[in-house]
Amino acid sequence: MLLENCISFFDFDNTIYKGQSRYLILDFSVYLEANSAFHSEELQQLFSLFTTYQENKINRHDFAVQFIQTYYRGLTGREIIEIDEHARNFWNNLPEDSWFPFTFPLLHLIKDISLPILISGSPLEVLQRVKRKLGFYKIFASKGIVNNGEYTGIVYQEMATQAAKTRKVNELTKIHNFNPRSSFAFGDSSSDLPILKAVDPLNAYLLGAKAALKNEFGDEKWNLLDHDKKIVEHVQNRINALKI
Repeated sequence: MLLENCISFFDFDNTIYKGQSRYLILDFSVYLEANSAFHSEELQQLFSLFTTYQENKINRHDFAVQFIQTYYRGLTGREIIEIDEHARNFWNNLPEDSWFPFTFPLLHLIKDISLPILISGSPLEVLQRVKRKLGFYKIFASKGIVNNGEYTGIVYQEMATQAAKTRKVNELTKIHNFNPRSSFAFGDSSSDLPILKAVDPLNAYLLGAKAALKNEFGDEKWNLLDHDKKIVEHVQNRINALKI
């Protein structure tokens, strides 16, 4: 039963998607390059950026922007139809352990009481292929510019930074007039601050992140949990409390 005016915001990478690298853009780019559908030099640049970020040599914002720019450069000249077909095959051949153990139980639980909305820096052309499987009401994600059915290599919209997610949350607030007390949010990094701050702190879940991130960017009442099935139990208990 839906709670009144309830929305649940989700990030994707390293929140509900694990994959090989925990970044869909990187995993999908590897898949495309292996199928001769992605420029090899841009794939190497993605790996270089990924390493630089892992070594804390680039901040989150710049990493996110450059990662998305590099990804769409890698698609330059590829047809939408071709990439869509590869996206379908990517998901069809994805190993089951590419999802966290809690992913589907959590999504099933949440969609019974709220409208789940995904706000992700991952590419829309890939995510839209898994929308039904995951049960999202709406998906907002990064997009590339397309001309005459082909990717131009230019970013139309990035949805990975704090600024981009803040704009989208503000827009959704005006459209849906959701109740923060009965709404939920799930993220894993500082770029998810806008969705986590949009709901009651007791309904904000920072998953798999270090405590320092919560202390620096968050609220002391935020839930800091590991990537395990205890998340589902924790959320269920909170839902039960809200229904009282």
